[in-house]
Amino acid sequence: MKLKTIIWDFDGTILPSSPYDSEQTLLLYKLNKSRENISFFKKLVARAIIYADRKEWLGGSFKTYYLWVLKGTPIDALDRVAESLVNKITKTDRQCFFRLKEEGYHMMILSCGTADLIERVINLAGLDDCFTLIPGNRFQFTNNLISGMDFLLIHPRDKLQVMQALGISIQQSIVVGDGYTDLPILDAAGIPVMVDRIGKKREKYIKKNYHFISSIAELCNIL
Repeated sequence: MKLKTIIWDFDGTILPSSPYDSEQTLLLYKLNKSRENISFFKKLVARAIIYADRKEWLGGSFKTYYLWVLKGTPIDALDRVAESLVNKITKTDRQCFFRLKEEGYHMMILSCGTADLIERVINLAGLDDCFTLIPGNRFQFTNNLISGMDFLLIHPRDKLQVMQALGISIQQSIVVGDGYTDLPILDAAGIPVMVDRIGKKREKYIKKNYHFISSIAELCNIL
């Protein structure tokens, strides 16, 4: 039976993370382009967690610091950051998403990132109709300022739990991811695909039974 459900990660997968992923970019916007008066200590914490997150040191605790830094940020900062990110999704990759949709694949995005940002980028890229669902962590707003967050996907295994809750069989799904937050779902997938744009992950996960691709467009050659 040909599998027709594709579960996508976002940062590092749909959206290249070089040099920064969407959440790190939002933190940098807060530091460098926001008109807010930010304390030296908060700036220090923000830079520290950006560095630690890039090194994959913080795990699920990243969101606690991330939210603390971002509280009070105006909602329109998300729009500005999405506008700065959307062109990282190439025309070739967008055409691949359209092609997969036309071929009848049901696609959703399951990310430990920020769903509010993901949706904005996907919308600006013209890819709304390609994805049926984008569950995730979402900001709470008070008077158009970030005031909290509803956490759904913090730890890598949370992705498996969300799929189970949605009634989606992981064994009958294609999973496309790029890093440690995707490992549990990749290991359980019917067809696991890892995006490895520079070749280092193939070496790191050589013992895994993954398909490795260097671009989203290559997925069309696997399916």
